[in-house]
Amino acid sequence: MKYIFFIIITVGIVWGSGAVLFNRMHQTGEFLAGSVMPAEVSVIPTLSPVPEKTIEERIQEAREKSSDIKGVYMTAGVANDAGAGATRLRNEIIRIADTTEINGIVIDVKEVCGPEYDQQRLKKLIDELHAKHIWAIARIVVFKDVSQINVHPAWYLKRAARKAVSDQCANKLHLRAKNPDSSKSDAVFWRDNNGGYWLDPASPEVQMYITNFSKKIIDLGFDEIQFDYIRFPSDGDVGKAQFPVWDGKKPKFMVMRDFFKLLHAALKEHKPDIILSIDMFGYAAIREGDVGIGQRLEDIGNSFDYVSFMVYPSHYYSGLTLPADIEHNFPAINYDKRMVRIHPDVTVGRSLQVAKNFIDNVVASSSIATSTPIVVTDDAPQTHLRLRPWLEDFFHEADRVAGRPYGAKKVRLQIDAAEKVGDHGWLLWNAANVYTQEALKNK
Repeated sequence: MKYIFFIIITVGIVWGSGAVLFNRMHQTGEFLAGSVMPAEVSVIPTLSPVPEKTIEERIQEAREKSSDIKGVYMTAGVANDAGAGATRLRNEIIRIADTTEINGIVIDVKEVCGPEYDQQRLKKLIDELHAKHIWAIARIVVFKDVSQINVHPAWYLKRAARKAVSDQCANKLHLRAKNPDSSKSDAVFWRDNNGGYWLDPASPEVQMYITNFSKKIIDLGFDEIQFDYIRFPSDGDVGKAQFPVWDGKKPKFMVMRDFFKLLHAALKEHKPDIILSIDMFGYAAIREGDVGIGQRLEDIGNSFDYVSFMVYPSHYYSGLTLPADIEHNFPAINYDKRMVRIHPDVTVGRSLQVAKNFIDNVVASSSIATSTPIVVTDDAPQTHLRLRPWLEDFFHEADRVAGRPYGAKKVRLQIDAAEKVGDHGWLLWNAANVYTQEALKNK
C-alpha cells in the first residue's frame, strides 16, 4: 500500500512540475529543442467582442431599413391560427415575399373587435420573417374598439336613447374583456353605421390603454407599429354621440395632435428605434385642414415616420377634382366615382402628389428624424415625413365586369403611379389575404 501511495505522490509532483514548465514556455514561447507540445492542449484565439450599437446607430439603421418597404396585409386569424386554411394562406404570403419584390408584411394585432393574437405563435412568426429579412409591421386599430365595454364602460361614447343597429363584432365576443363576476354593462353605447363602438380619444385612461398595449406589441419584436382609426368617428349620427371626456370645445385636431405627441414620446422612450406610421383616408391627401375627424396632415410630421394614405380608387365615392399642377405638368381633372376607377393610376398618382407637395412645403421644414427620442413641444420644428400609401388589390371581379382595369394591370398601374411620386414603398390591401403575384416584380 505504501508503494502505491509513493507512486501517486511522485506522479503528482512530476505532473505539477511539467504543468508549471509548460505554462512558462507557453507564455514566453521558449519551447525546448525536441520538446513536444502535449496533444491535448490547443491554443484558442481570442475573439474581440462586437461593440454594441449606439442608440443613434440603431435609429439610423431602422430608418434605412424602413425606407423602401413594399408590403402586404395579413389578418390576425391568418397570422395566429394553426389550422390548415390559415397556415396555407400564411405560407403563401411568405412565399410571395420570398420570391417577389415584397419585403414587408403588415399583421393585425388589434382590430375593431379588440386585441387578437397568440403571443407564442406570433413571436415565432416574427422570428421567421426576420430570418428571411422581411420587415414586420404590427397594425393597431386605435379608437374603434369594442373589447373594453364591460370592464371600462366609462371610456366609451354613449347615446341618450337606444337605436337599432347591428353589432359589428357579434361573432367575436370572446375578444371582449370580462369582469370577475362576468357582469355586463347596461349602458347605452353609441355605435357607427357599421355597428362599431368608439372610445373617447380625449380620455387619458383610453390614451394610456393604447400606449401600454403598443409597448407590449413592440416587445414581441415588431420593427414598426402602424396605427389605424386613430381619429374621431366619421360616420353615423355623430352629432348624437355623448363623449365622457371631450367637451366639444377643444378642437378635435388639437385633441389628436396632443395624443400623437404623447404616443410618440412614450414609444420612442420605450424603444428609440421603433418605427411609427399612421393610416389616413385617401381624401385627407388632397384636402388641407381637419375634415371633421381630428386628423390634419400638418400635425403628424413630428410624431410619425410614415403616413399611409388609403388611396383606393374604389373608395373615392365623391370622385376626384383637382386643379392643374403646372410644376409637374399635370392637367386639371374632374373625375366622378366611375372615372376614378377607370384611371386608377391617375387617381393614386395625383392624390399622392398633392400630399407630397404639402409635406415638402409645409411639414418638412426640418430634416431631424422623427425616430429621435425627444419630447416634442409646440415650438419644435416639423420633421420629415415619408409617404408609403395603401393600394388596393381587391374588387377585381367588379372591375372586370364593368370593363375597368382589373387584376395585375390595375395593381401595377397603382404601384407605378405611387413609385413615380416617391420611392419609400407602398402596401397592398386584401382582406382575404390573397394577392395578385402577376403584378409584382420577381426578386
